[in-house]
Amino acid sequence: MNTFRRLQKWTVLMGLTLATVAYAQKEQWLEYHIDREGRGYHWLDLTTNAPAGLALPKLNARPYFARWVSPLDAKGGRWACFDRTRKSGPYDRVYFDSNGNGRLDDKTPITTTRLDQYSAYFEPAKVVFKGEDGPITYHVVFRFMSYPGGDTRLLIASGGYYGGTVEIGGKKRRLELIDGNANGVFNDRSTKPSECDSVAVAGSQQGQRYLGKLLEVDGQFFQIEVARDGAFVKLQKAENVVLGAVRVPESISQFTAFGENGQFTRKPVKGEFTLPAGEYQIEDWVITRKDSKGVNWQVNGSGSDESPKFEATAAKPAVLEVGEPFRMALKAQDLPSQTVAFSLSFKGRGNESLQLLRENQSPPGPRLTLASLDSSYRSTNTFEFG
Repeated sequence: MNTFRRLQKWTVLMGLTLATVAYAQKEQWLEYHIDREGRGYHWLDLTTNAPAGLALPKLNARPYFARWVSPLDAKGGRWACFDRTRKSGPYDRVYFDSNGNGRLDDKTPITTTRLDQYSAYFEPAKVVFKGEDGPITYHVVFRFMSYPGGDTRLLIASGGYYGGTVEIGGKKRRLELIDGNANGVFNDRSTKPSECDSVAVAGSQQGQRYLGKLLEVDGQFFQIEVARDGAFVKLQKAENVVLGAVRVPESISQFTAFGENGQFTRKPVKGEFTLPAGEYQIEDWVITRKDSKGVNWQVNGSGSDESPKFEATAAKPAVLEVGEPFRMALKAQDLPSQTVAFSLSFKGRGNESLQLLRENQSPPGPRLTLASLDSSYRSTNTFEFG
């Protein structure tokens, strides 16, 4: 666990005729854990151009390079180089500048935990930063993907998280901090979900959610402060939280919003619910329904960083047009060898991505039939969900 001096802080509040002492939020310390699969993740750009001045080891194939950026690094980031153990085959080893000395020729290559048809999954790579109160340990997990046609992609995940038992509203709870954007710090707040870290509370209705100003547990709001390196949290009950009403179509059975205050999930009653006053965007929503045979169907709508924003205020309800009607988008892409790939997606009113479920499973995909005008060619294919 990263070390900090544990100081008990206090604040003296004085009035004209009466002096009282009120203690500020106390630091509740967490322990660092390694996760081999990774938690939060981030896409990194790959290049075949070697960075200038980067000392390289002896390589077996044309390498790929990527730079991982972290605000904890004195130089801003560290380079990784992907290589093969053989002249051909998967890119199954990586040299990573784990100590930040700007060299890769003195590094031991990181090996894979497993390989599949398109991906190489690597062991967590340990990183050590220099902190104000001593060294800070972190781990990154690489996943290198290579597809037919030379398409390559790199996913980096946070290979460590902080967790422990803390007191929330007089109850002991398991709390975990997740570096959602995998940049080495755990207190990132943003108006974009992809740039925000996360917090998870065991036993709470919502579980894991994006980090914001407020944390909701058992219907109560708490102000939350997170250490930059994730070593501790501070929690204090939020008083006099102003609420704003939100209205959605009555067909919406569940709605999740994300904004400056955090992430909140609601089950609307006759299409209405409340949120702490502030600016939000649509994270996701759910519609459930039975067909004429009594079969349960569910549509999940998922937003993105570009989802429409709305404001919850005490003055008047925010009215949101979400849900039905839906639309389908069919795309065609020319591939080598005179092949055409078709993709079909479902979109909501706010351009949300839709997932259809039948009895909690993906239903059979729709079929696409192609035929020439003279009927000399005819082919039928079935789309697959997921």
